[in-house]
Amino acid sequence: DFIRVDEKRVGVLVADVSGHGLPAALIASMLQVSLAAQVVHASDPGRVLAGLHQALCGKFKHHFVTAVYVFVDTEKKFMRFAGAGHPPLLLWSDSTQSASELVENGLPLGLFPDASYSIGQIHVEAGDKVVLYTDGIIETESPSQQGFGIDLFKGFLQANHDLGANSFADSLLDELSNWSEHPRGQGQ
Repeated sequence: DFIRVDEKRVGVLVADVSGHGLPAALIASMLQVSLAAQVVHASDPGRVLAGLHQALCGKFKHHFVTAVYVFVDTEKKFMRFAGAGHPPLLLWSDSTQSASELVENGLPLGLFPDASYSIGQIHVEAGDKVVLYTDGIIETESPSQQGFGIDLFKGFLQANHDLGANSFADSLLDELSNWSEHPRGQGQ
C-alpha cells in the first residue's frame, strides 16, 4: 500500500502475513486500515512500523506479519526505510553500477509488545532503483530444491536494472517460472 504525501514524497509498505486463508486476509485488512492512520508519520518509517505493530499486537496468536516501509523524497533525494522481520531491500545504484542489500530490521509485527524499529537513510539519484519484495521470491525452489536466493536475485537486478518497473516485474516472474520449472502463475 502507499501513503502519497504529495507529488515529490511517498511512503510504500510491503507486508507479508504468515499463513493463508481467511485469518491471513483479515490481518492484511487490519494492516491496511492501520496504515491509513499512520499518514501523519509518513516520513518516519520506524514510527510507521511501530504504529502498525501497536495496532496489531495482541490481536492474533498464530500469525505474524513481516513488513518493510520506505519513504522516498524525490525533491531532497533521500529514502528512509525500516523493516519488521522482512527480507532486505535491494538497491541498484546507478553511480556504482552495482546491486546491494539494504538491511534495517526489527522484530515481526504483532508478536512482541516491546518491539521497536530503527531506520536507515540513503541518498538517491536518478537511475537508482529499490526493489521491495516478499520472501516468496528468494524462496522459489528449483526442481532440485535449491532456493532462488538473494545472490541470484541481485544478479537478476544487475542484469535487468535498465527495465522499467512493469517490465522488470514481468521479467522476474518469467525468471522464477523458468527457475522453478512451473508455468507462470501456477504455484506462485
